[in-house]
Amino acid sequence: MPKLLLVTVPTDEVLNKEGKVRFPGTEVAVEKLTEAGWDVEIIDPLWPGPLTRCEEGGVDAVLVSCFKAVPRSRDAASTLARRMPDMPIYVVGVLQKDETFRTMAPTVGVLRNVGELPQG
Repeated sequence: MPKLLLVTVPTDEVLNKEGKVRFPGTEVAVEKLTEAGWDVEIIDPLWPGPLTRCEEGGVDAVLVSCFKAVPRSRDAASTLARRMPDMPIYVVGVLQKDETFRTMAPTVGVLRNVGELPQG
């Protein structure tokens, strides 16, 4: 089973303006990602933790949740993309209108929800 590094802080369910689920909460997200074929490991976005863990090896992809700890999460995603160019990096929780992030991290896959992550 491929290893997914989930960079996040504990997060409850997040709803959009219409009341639809944007993020199911950390525990439910891990369940959904596991069902999709991923072996999920959670790590805090505090730098350089995510980079150190990726450099240790055994990680196939990284998903960064940007619903909480926003500056740290975004920085972790964009810096990981620059420092680990061969590692697939995805984010969930970046608003569609956030062009600044897209400019800083053009190689990062921006997902609307965890269900859009390619299957493991």
